[in-house]
Amino acid sequence: MPHKRSFLGFQKRLIRGEIFRRAFYDKLAGEVVSLLSRRDLLSVLNFEGFNVSLVPEIERGEVLIDGRGRGSFQKVLCPRG
Repeated sequence: MPHKRSFLGFQKRLIRGEIFRRAFYDKLAGEVVSLLSRRDLLSVLNFEGFNVSLVPEIERGEVLIDGRGRGSFQKVLCPRG
């Protein structure tokens, strides 16, 4: 029996892909910066059957990924102590 992919997972991948497709990659600073706001992203992804609650609260100019691990799309790893 094959695995079925969920439509929710498909929408998450679509949203994330669209955010990174329209992002600025700064190679000198080692950052990926968003060029879209949440409203812009919603206007790009305007098709029926779309779950609006999956769209993250991003702002234009927000650092998504950086070299120090402080980007808004990076997982926060707690040091063991």
